[in-house]
Amino acid sequence: MPRVKSIIDIINLPWAYHSDGKLDAVMDDLVSLGMKAINPFQPDVMDIKAMKEKYGDKIAVWGNIDLHYTLTRGTVDEVIEEVKTRFREVGPGGGYIISSGNTLTDYCKIENVLAMIDTIDKYREYPICIE
Repeated sequence: MPRVKSIIDIINLPWAYHSDGKLDAVMDDLVSLGMKAINPFQPDVMDIKAMKEKYGDKIAVWGNIDLHYTLTRGTVDEVIEEVKTRFREVGPGGGYIISSGNTLTDYCKIENVLAMIDTIDKYREYPICIE
C-alpha cells in the first residue's frame, strides 16, 4: 500500500474551510492545505477584494455581505447596493460565492435577507453585469 504523504493525498473532494475572524496572517498556510474555498469573509475584518486578487486563482472566496450593519440594521436599498458592489468588485472572473459575512442570525431583518436573496438572484449570471 502506498504511503500517504499528507492530508491532501487523502482529500479527493472539493472542500471549504470555515473560520471566523481575521485570517490574513495564516492565509498562505490555509491555501496550501488544498481547500477550494474559504468562508466567511467578514467585511469588518477581512478585505475580500484584496484576498480575491491575491488568492482568486487558488480558492473561491465566500461571504462578505455585512451582518453587523447592513443585514441587521440597514435599509433594503443599502442591502441591494452592497450586493451589487460585491458583485462588481469580487464577481468578475468567477470564484466568488456571495452570501452573508457569516451565519444569518435571528436578528437580521427579514426584508433585508429577502433583498439580498433577490438581488443575488437578479445579478448572479456570468459574466457579471451590474447596471
